[in-house]
Amino acid sequence: EEPNMASSVKYVYPIAFVLVAFAACALGQHEDPFAGSNCTCDTFCNYECSIFPEPRQNLTLFRMTPNGVLDMHNKDTGDVTGDTSFVLSRRLQYYECLKDPSSFSCNGAMTKFNGDEKNSTDKIISFDIEVDGNWGPYLYCNPVNSSNPKGPWACTVELSPSNIPVPPQCKALNMTAFSGYCWKGFESSKQKVSGLGDCCALAHSQNKFRWNYDSDTQECELFNFGYYAQCPKNIYLGAETGPTPCNCSRVHQTMGRENLTKIYSNHKSVAPIGGEWYSHPEGGQCQNGAQIGDYNCTWRVVSTNKIINATCMYNAIDNVVEQEDPSCFNACPQPKNVTSECYLECYNSATERMTKEQLTKPWIQAWQSNDPTQGGCPSV
Repeated sequence: EEPNMASSVKYVYPIAFVLVAFAACALGQHEDPFAGSNCTCDTFCNYECSIFPEPRQNLTLFRMTPNGVLDMHNKDTGDVTGDTSFVLSRRLQYYECLKDPSSFSCNGAMTKFNGDEKNSTDKIISFDIEVDGNWGPYLYCNPVNSSNPKGPWACTVELSPSNIPVPPQCKALNMTAFSGYCWKGFESSKQKVSGLGDCCALAHSQNKFRWNYDSDTQECELFNFGYYAQCPKNIYLGAETGPTPCNCSRVHQTMGRENLTKIYSNHKSVAPIGGEWYSHPEGGQCQNGAQIGDYNCTWRVVSTNKIINATCMYNAIDNVVEQEDPSCFNACPQPKNVTSECYLECYNSATERMTKEQLTKPWIQAWQSNDPTQGGCPSV
C-alpha cells in the first residue's frame, strides 16, 4: 500500500523492508493470526470459524498509493492509527539507522520513501468498505512487477524474506537465514558443523533462536542475546521464522486484519502507536453491484470518499510533532532539515511523549476539511 521501492510492510517489498519485518518478528515472537481466537487454519479453511468474528459492518479505511493506482483489487489498507504509525515510522526508523548505520534494518534506502519528497505525486485515499466480519489472516499485497505499480497486483501469505536459498532442513524447522548479516552479542557458543542445514538443526536442538553460520570455517555460533549487524557474505544470520502460514482458497477470499500493537510490541519504531492494517484479496471482492454474500463475496467498496496528496498529510503530521517541542527543533542548525540527526532526535523524543490522540489528530483533520488553515488537505 505505501509508496514505492523504498517502502514498507504495506506496499512494494524490497529486500530492505523485508529484513525489517523479519527482524521485528525474530526479535520478538512470531505472530500466529489464529492465537486466542478458538479458530485454527484447518477449521478456518473448512469454513467452520473465523478470526475474532464481528458483525457485518462498514469501516473507513485508507490507502497510501502511487499516483494513478486507485482501485482496491488485491490491495492493503490501514485504519487511522495504523497509517499514522506508518508515517511516523519512516522518521523513527531513519533515526535508528543514523545512530547505527550497520543495523540489519538499514540496508538500502528503506527508511526513505517518495512521500517524503517535496515533488512526490503519491496519494492517500479514504474509502468506506463493507466487510462481512469473518476475518482471515492478513495478506501482503504488492505489484506483480514492482517496477510497474499500475500493472496487476497479487496478495501472498508470506514475504519469503531470505536473500539466499534456504536448505530444506532449515525450512522444516521453521528457520531462515540471510547472507551478509550476523548476530552480535554475548553468551554465545561455537561448534563445528557440516553446513547451514546442520547449524539450523543444532540451534533447534538447543532451543536457540539466534545463530550465525560461517561458511569459511563451518562454525555454528549460537546466541542467548544479540543484535543484528552487517557482516561479510560468508556469514549467515539465522533465526526462527514461526509456523508455515495458513494458505487455502478461503484465505484469498477473506478480508484479512493485522493488529500492529501485538505484532510489533517489541519493535516500537515500526508501529509506534499500533493500529490495524487490512488486506483485500480480489477473490473476495463484491463486484458489478453484488452485495456481501452474493457469489461468496466477503467485502465491497461502498464509496471513495476523498483523495489527497500524500505530502499534505506528511507535512501535517510533522508540524504537530514539531509543535510538541519547538525549542528542541529550533535549536537545530537546520530546523527544517528532516533528515538531520538533530531534527530526528527531537522528533523521536517528541513522539515518545505524545499521546495516540495527539499523533492521530492531524490524520483525522486532513479528511474533515479542504482548508489547510483548519488542518485540512485539499481534494485532488
